[in-house]
Amino acid sequence: MVETITADRTTKIYCANCIHCKLVRTFTDDDKYVLRVRCDAGKWRKKLGDEKFYKYFTVARRALDDCDAYTPMGESKPFMKELRKNLPIKDEVYDTPDQPA
Repeated sequence: MVETITADRTTKIYCANCIHCKLVRTFTDDDKYVLRVRCDAGKWRKKLGDEKFYKYFTVARRALDDCDAYTPMGESKPFMKELRKNLPIKDEVYDTPDQPA
């Protein structure tokens, strides 16, 4: 039997609009850090099973057709439009704040 695939779904699931999409700092060797994004529900995995982190400025491109852990944080279209407008265009390196001794 052949299944017919229809294009009923007109909206993508954007990971950036999910409550499980978390922004984290990844520290470098020289007391600096870069921003990365991870899935708190554990849905982003590499082939060998390690957790996958995405660069912060690319998170608006991450979309899925279906995700069982997807919990939207609000209306997707206005959120994604605003996010794309405010995301940096390249990876930014930040200094760690000085800690009092």
